[in-house]
Amino acid sequence: MPDGCELPALDHVLKIGLLGAVRAWRGHQEIPLGPPRQRAVLALLALEAGRAVSVERLIEGLWGERAPAGARGMVQGYVSRLRPALARAGVTIAYYPRGYLLVLAAEQVDVHEFRIAVARARTMETDEAQAAGLRRALTLWRGEPLTGVSGGGLLDRLRDALGEERLAITEECLNVETRAGRHAGLVPELTGLVAEHPFREGLVGLLMLALCRAGRRVDALEQYERTRRRLIEELGLDPGPELLQLRQRILRGNVFTVRSPGLSAPAETEPEVSAVPSQLPPKPGQFTGRAAELGLLDSVATGGDTVGIAMITGAGGVGKTALALHWGHRIRSRFPDGQLYVNLHGHSPERPLRPIEALGQFLRGLGVPAERVPVTEEEASAAYRSLLADRRILVILDDAGSEEQIRPLLPGGRRCAAVITSRDRLAGLVARDGAVPVPLGMLAPDEAGLLFGRLLGGERLAAERDAARELARACGYLPLALRIAAAGILGRPGAGIAGQVRRLTMTRLSSLAVGGDPHAAVRGAFDLSYHRLDPPSRRLFRLLGLIPGPTFTAEAAAALSGAPLAETDHLLCRLAAAHLIEEGDPGRYTFHDLMREYARERVRAEESEPDRTRALDALMDWYLRVLREAGNLAYPLTLRTSASTPTPVLAPTAATADGDRDRPIGFTDRPAALAWLKAERANLIAAMKSATQRPPGWRLMDAMNGYPELTGGQPGWTGVLLDAPPNEPRRAPTESESLRIKEVFESAGRDVTAAHNASSSSCLADGAFG
Repeated sequence: MPDGCELPALDHVLKIGLLGAVRAWRGHQEIPLGPPRQRAVLALLALEAGRAVSVERLIEGLWGERAPAGARGMVQGYVSRLRPALARAGVTIAYYPRGYLLVLAAEQVDVHEFRIAVARARTMETDEAQAAGLRRALTLWRGEPLTGVSGGGLLDRLRDALGEERLAITEECLNVETRAGRHAGLVPELTGLVAEHPFREGLVGLLMLALCRAGRRVDALEQYERTRRRLIEELGLDPGPELLQLRQRILRGNVFTVRSPGLSAPAETEPEVSAVPSQLPPKPGQFTGRAAELGLLDSVATGGDTVGIAMITGAGGVGKTALALHWGHRIRSRFPDGQLYVNLHGHSPERPLRPIEALGQFLRGLGVPAERVPVTEEEASAAYRSLLADRRILVILDDAGSEEQIRPLLPGGRRCAAVITSRDRLAGLVARDGAVPVPLGMLAPDEAGLLFGRLLGGERLAAERDAARELARACGYLPLALRIAAAGILGRPGAGIAGQVRRLTMTRLSSLAVGGDPHAAVRGAFDLSYHRLDPPSRRLFRLLGLIPGPTFTAEAAAALSGAPLAETDHLLCRLAAAHLIEEGDPGRYTFHDLMREYARERVRAEESEPDRTRALDALMDWYLRVLREAGNLAYPLTLRTSASTPTPVLAPTAATADGDRDRPIGFTDRPAALAWLKAERANLIAAMKSATQRPPGWRLMDAMNGYPELTGGQPGWTGVLLDAPPNEPRRAPTESESLRIKEVFESAGRDVTAAHNASSSSCLADGAFG
């Protein structure tokens, strides 16, 4: 909500009605809203009360795909005419970037008032109180929603969704009232609803149950037969397993202990399933930080129209399981009917758990005898959801590998919540199942310090605070690495934090391991993610470890790997989804420090030296090509040597036959070229430093000639010379290179003799200043 927009007090305020004809009123005074399309604008804004609605969505709601040419102006006109009518009642329509926002409390719109009332009813302790609360909420409906407006297909879809929401809450209310023993009085209402919605099996089951409990068992069985015949004749389907189970219990005369049509209780000879599972592993010790992520998880468990699903994703070792378990223990009292937990081994050396195996664990944990657990995934999933339908149960699905592994395990009851952890993003669960993503990154520096204090003790931390900060940086603020480093200190009596920093500096990944525990090793955590990739993704990942700069794009990665750009872009998306690389700015990727070191380990182990050299040369050649193109636009009058003209370093291959890898970026104008130079500045300097003893480095420096003058100085060029390694093979510089090196130092204001002495290890520098 924009700054300065205050909500009005809730007494004597404007009310907006959408659960029937669209209208607005204040007290007994009706507010004129204008013609149907103008009313539709108010309806679309009110449905999103407190959130901005884009102009594009308003246009879609009013006209669909047939918007007139002046649609944007017409929307502005409707808003302008609504504003004075609403302002007199104390409500404003605020302009928001790219859209509008209706400034009012959610309770002022009957749709949101209805949802709030439903959520409140679900928190009641008894069935009678819940039923009364749901009935009060349903009285807010005045008829078919969103009538009296004119618009496109979006309004029709919203109208249908609201109608479905009303029907679902009505069914929930009737279910609760049935549990409360009011079945006799529900038969007329249920009969009318089933006639209107004959294929809604939940309503059919409630009607059968009410009829049977009212002493009309034959009528209940006849209702089942009518439904079965109609399903077969009109849809070619059989009744679902829940309705079939209810019929069987009616035939056995065992319906008086049934809690709902979806969960039928057994007779005395068949004990009722009533176990309360408490399967959460122990609460993780010294849990630190993650306030924002805990808030997101809390929002999932607040209750709603559907089961709450949260999906915690992040790299190996980032603390996904710890977060899920810490939160699960913290809010377990909100799930008094139990907590279920399973490790799905989606990224484990062990075989991933099949859904039917996980379902078997859950059903047995819920009290189902082993001999009664269904043997097929479909039947087991149906039984599992039936048992959870009216219970408040938390389900934690740890280390998931795919959407297909997860979906059969998701509960269906509105009172349940599911938390999933995975190294993959599993975007399908967000798009199709409504999961709320909870991305998990590294700890903040202050959180890392707090964790060290809890692990090592406040006195030790205070004595070596600077060393602790350095140790946290060396661990990349990765929680697993921080815990392993602390364990290494605690396991060495008398060892200090500074000593652990020195050990990490020498062999970082090897030092971040606890002997005898394969699960407490950073390299082992990374191995699991790496080996799960397909071969093309693994090859690109390890080659990316060769890139000297801090960031890279798909174009640079394609040049490095020799693969087509489209394929490389797809592989980078896979690596980012697996949290092996990170996407900062759109289209620009980077590594976490420890992951970069791991990639460099893999490329040294799996790629030969000639292949590594070939890949780096191809990257340098690409940088040189694009840099030359950018320079021609950014500083066209600057003289450069012919040495900066790139030459191909790889023969054409099948992967590059279409020219995709060697195609220049194609800058449209000088600002575009300057923007690329600015974005790639750090990468170009790193590339030059990595190749100071080879032609590509000096060609890159020469091709940059002119850019320093545009940016007010030499951005790191002298460092390229001063940092040249001392023991590399030497060669004599060309005359043009010698002149360029002198120019670099002189334009940077450096003493030529001092610069020569400082970089005497570089043969090129020797030639330039000799």
